[in-house]
Amino acid sequence: MNDVLQAFHKKPVDTPVIAVTGGKGGTGKTTLAVNLAAALSKKGQRILLVDTDVDSPTTAITSGLKPRPIKKVKKFTPKINPSKCNKCGQCSDACHAHAIIQIKDKYPMFFRELCSGCEACVLACHNEAIENSSRIIGYIYYASNGNISFIGGELRPNETHSTQVVAATKEMTFKKACKEKFDTIIVDTPPGTHCNVLQSLRGVDMALAVTEPTPLGTYDLDLILRLTAILKIHTKIIINKTDIPGGDRNKIFDVAKSYATEVISEIPIDRRIFQSYIDGKPFVTEYPYSTISNTLTRLAEKIICELNDNCKI
Repeated sequence: MNDVLQAFHKKPVDTPVIAVTGGKGGTGKTTLAVNLAAALSKKGQRILLVDTDVDSPTTAITSGLKPRPIKKVKKFTPKINPSKCNKCGQCSDACHAHAIIQIKDKYPMFFRELCSGCEACVLACHNEAIENSSRIIGYIYYASNGNISFIGGELRPNETHSTQVVAATKEMTFKKACKEKFDTIIVDTPPGTHCNVLQSLRGVDMALAVTEPTPLGTYDLDLILRLTAILKIHTKIIINKTDIPGGDRNKIFDVAKSYATEVISEIPIDRRIFQSYIDGKPFVTEYPYSTISNTLTRLAEKIICELNDNCKI
């Protein structure tokens, strides 16, 4: 297990990587990631902002960036060559996703929607009857504006295997960080605890779990903290919409205590956040003297402090 975790945490750059994550969608995770990047950039840091929510990418839109596609993400797709196929059925036996079905004395049938692209069928076929007919399943985008650079992945419509696009986005992130000097990498992960989130957390030094003081927010916070505990990722909690009517902050603090972590910031509701979201501009840039901007600025200072190992948040 330790070897697996070491491989999971291994990264090719020394740049600190922060994941803004959360078990529940709609808590303000993307808004926090964008504004944290803006707040850190105002402190003079060079930031690489990364969107790995490839099924619903919105980070670039809310930050006002206009990214351009820089890479196509392709996925292995088997193509059966009848002139080489002896109808043995070994490719079907090797396909655990059941994307290849073998009927006796018939050529194998391929179901593209079920294929994971694992290439087990290629290894199983001794006649080299399976060829690579790769297809585009997504794209990676890039943009840069001042101290903030952006990399984001997007799954192509009607495609279902988004984890490969997430992995390609992280790979491009580390390649970019190897070529250019960044002070901090901020990864806006998908909500939840599924495979895409796991891939998004690869190589992360610290996670910020964003939640809200509602029953569902509390439940999903427990899920994401359970995941980061298994992965041994240093995690802190941020309560967004802390003054939501009917909310119960105490339950969030109870969950934090049970995982031996802490709430490092609480962000109140401000309708201007929605306006800045619509306008595609970071809140800390549009309303620099507001209570929320001051809160986010202090959070940025705490994170710089933590990453420099000269204090604790």
